[in-house]
Amino acid sequence: MQKTTGAKATIAQPKHRTGATEKHYIPGYPTKLYIYKLQASRYWWARYFVGRNAVRKSTKTDSKQKAIAFAKEFYDIITYNQRHGIAATASATGFESCLKELLKAEKARLKRGEIAKGTYDNFVYRYDKFITPHFRNVEVREIDYFALERFLNTLSEQKLTASTISAYMGLIAKVLSYAAKRKLIASVPEFPTVTKKDKARGWFTTREYRRLWSAAKRYAGQRMEVRKYKDAKGDTQTQFINTNAKSGKLGTVMRNVDMTEDMRRLIVFMCNSYIRPTDIKFMKHKHVDIVRGEYTFLRLRLPPTKDHSDPITTMEKAVDSYETLKKYHVEHGLIDGKSCDDDYVFLPQYKTNRDYALKQLQRQFEILMWDTKLGTSAAGEDRTLYSLRHTAIMYRLLFGEGINTLALARNARTSVEMIDRFYAKPLSGEMNIAMLQSRRRHRNIYDGDFEILQRRESLEKVALA
Repeated sequence: MQKTTGAKATIAQPKHRTGATEKHYIPGYPTKLYIYKLQASRYWWARYFVGRNAVRKSTKTDSKQKAIAFAKEFYDIITYNQRHGIAATASATGFESCLKELLKAEKARLKRGEIAKGTYDNFVYRYDKFITPHFRNVEVREIDYFALERFLNTLSEQKLTASTISAYMGLIAKVLSYAAKRKLIASVPEFPTVTKKDKARGWFTTREYRRLWSAAKRYAGQRMEVRKYKDAKGDTQTQFINTNAKSGKLGTVMRNVDMTEDMRRLIVFMCNSYIRPTDIKFMKHKHVDIVRGEYTFLRLRLPPTKDHSDPITTMEKAVDSYETLKKYHVEHGLIDGKSCDDDYVFLPQYKTNRDYALKQLQRQFEILMWDTKLGTSAAGEDRTLYSLRHTAIMYRLLFGEGINTLALARNARTSVEMIDRFYAKPLSGEMNIAMLQSRRRHRNIYDGDFEILQRRESLEKVALA
């Protein structure tokens, strides 16, 4: 490649005010790179040819020395972009470029098994949803506290929870931290604070659990219609009604939902196994071991979720639920009882679309919430399939003897901090009820009861007199 020695190019007088009036090549760089001046601008401009296409940019300075330094940086950015498959017109120091490189690194971590696919997919979804559209044309060095505050205000308009907003801000910090490691910025800027108020998880009391299970048993085998209609005020409402109903149907049918035996067994299984709803999508019979000995339980060797990969140990009741459902599937020809290792435990008929399988269970659960009127707890927490997992953890804290929160957290694939913040803290009084209602056999008058102490001293003085 031909390199220049910094010569000034001789050019004819331009016929148009956008034509170059002065042009200088950059010493030691290809002749395709040069700076020039226009009649239409007092600033120097940098230009570089990528193939047959010219890429140009204003240096924003009338100093030749500064313009040459800018052109060198301009050249470095373009060649870097070419090596990394970034459009020549994009900036290597732009937020979008840094994000692209970060996601390459995250994808490599995914291949190494360091993060779960769901975690990676969630990253991509959230970056595409709000972050990239907002910062697409922004240089990372331009992102300061106030730029972050403006984005935070934009998120607040979306009616997101504080936890979700905090997660979005954390993803931006991830990109800026990556940019700092690449020396694109000196340091990660200070972030505005997002105040999060811990909210107890929506779980079911034992009485509510029995109501839920009874409803699931009653509905199993029925087909329900989900209908939309306008009420007297013109607001859209939802109606759940049996497809065989002869009257009472309102509005338009949106979908049919088959209430399954799987839903009934899932309620018992999740309340005795700590699994997340997303585990349902991936759990196959090969992931389940039945252990019988001094204790009877299931050992669930599930694919990693949320950076946790340890096996889960269930309560004994989960064994009955699992075996009963497996027998049901065999009897109805949904699985082969002799070779079912690669069959899914719940709704095995949906082998190729497990997202749809989970969606079907969520829709069935929604109907049960409507029927039992348990969709919202007394404290105002919404109840979803996740509430079954919350119930499993809460029951161990309430009814377990000498529960070790570290062991519980590891078995539930979460952290001790999460157990304390969202489960144990709201139950602190109930978990220690024996201590709170205890009574002393012998009261020591010296343990802070000054009134009694003073009265006793007064009596002693009278006796001495």
